[in-house]
Amino acid sequence: MNRTRLKRRVLSGLVLFAGLWFCLQDTGVGLAQDRGQADSKKPILAWQSPARLRHIAGREKGDLSIGVDGIKFRFGKGNTMILRYLEVQSFLLTPRSLTIETYQNRKRHLPGVERYRFDLTETFPPKVAAELAKEVKRPSQNAVPDPTAQGIAIPAHHRTVMGGTNGTLRLRDGGIDYVTGASGDSRSWRWADLQTLSAPDPYHLLVFGYRDTYTFDLKEILPQPLYYRLVDALDRHHATESAQKIDPQDLKSSETRGPGAQK
Repeated sequence: MNRTRLKRRVLSGLVLFAGLWFCLQDTGVGLAQDRGQADSKKPILAWQSPARLRHIAGREKGDLSIGVDGIKFRFGKGNTMILRYLEVQSFLLTPRSLTIETYQNRKRHLPGVERYRFDLTETFPPKVAAELAKEVKRPSQNAVPDPTAQGIAIPAHHRTVMGGTNGTLRLRDGGIDYVTGASGDSRSWRWADLQTLSAPDPYHLLVFGYRDTYTFDLKEILPQPLYYRLVDALDRHHATESAQKIDPQDLKSSETRGPGAQK
């Protein structure tokens, strides 16, 4: 009887410990998963600013707005250009400019795809920048990291041809940020923006993005377990993305065929 009670208490203790452990993993900087699916259900934060659209003939004044329907530019003449998120291939965002690369062919039989550069009057808010990246989904360059985001901070030097900049590398659940006071060098990478990471030694980290690559000299040691957590989070994101692209019917039909069998 006493043994039975003891077993029950031990089992209850193990269940409680497991529950607390999972809660701590979720509330702390776990770097274990991208919460993009949950966040994607939230409507994008609406924002607008006076802007100028650059093109070959010059610039046109108007108002740029970001919202649920996409990116809109209302010209001073009254007509409006709408760019749906599905039609945005990528973008480069800085605090005072937004460059959009679309899937549209350039007009007048010019090679390449259509790009739009907007010079903004208002400074682009970091939270809206993060929402924009989630809506576009495809790899982009976001130079407006959220200064209030939580994560593990490591002082770092971004090495460039001309010398580099000093700032802080922030490792968080949803990706990696580099925050610096140097104009145009801050970055915010989601897992979707990153191809791979490399740490040749504890004092260096190479961030390989789809749109840019940064080499960091770390002023403090990057613990090996933390680096592996970053790599695991990135691999888990890529595995999830790949799984979503696979048709379950194709998997089922492939299971009925033996190795090397023809369709």
